[in-house]
Amino acid sequence: MLLHARVVGVGDADHCRVLVGGIGLPWRRDLDLGRVLVGDLAGRQWPDGIVVEDLSYSAHRIMHTLQELEPLRLILVAATVREGGVAGTIRRYRPDEGPVDPDDLIARLGESVGGVIDLDHTLIVNRHFGTLPKDTVVIEVVTGDDAFGVGYSDEVDAALPRVAELVRQEVQRE
Repeated sequence: MLLHARVVGVGDADHCRVLVGGIGLPWRRDLDLGRVLVGDLAGRQWPDGIVVEDLSYSAHRIMHTLQELEPLRLILVAATVREGGVAGTIRRYRPDEGPVDPDDLIARLGESVGGVIDLDHTLIVNRHFGTLPKDTVVIEVVTGDDAFGVGYSDEVDAALPRVAELVRQEVQRE
């Protein structure tokens, strides 16, 4: 099972033009989508300057990865629990750019330091510290089953080809 993958185009090993990062929770069925998907994507051929990486770690550590790589574009892929959301629904969006609520930031930083791995924590913490590239896109899928186990719900499994296609489109976007 892939725990960490960094793939950079052959001709430009020091430059990260686009970072494709997956966030997932092993053994939590649909919630593991981001981690598993980037494991699959890392095995594909990518143009120079594309980094495909498992970002399944806490928000403050992702901040350090973003500071190290300094990507011009960030594509985050994850499955999330959304109240009232329909399982398998795919959302492509840009994160909010406004100020972060200080109480929310403190709570999420505390949880992150405690080991919580979560897309929303990542977005809020990195938005606050200014480490999200201006060109950040999130591709998220609403979970159908986040119980302990492996494999996806039927709804999330059916969404996978479209998610991979959206990632490909974002990488190719000028």
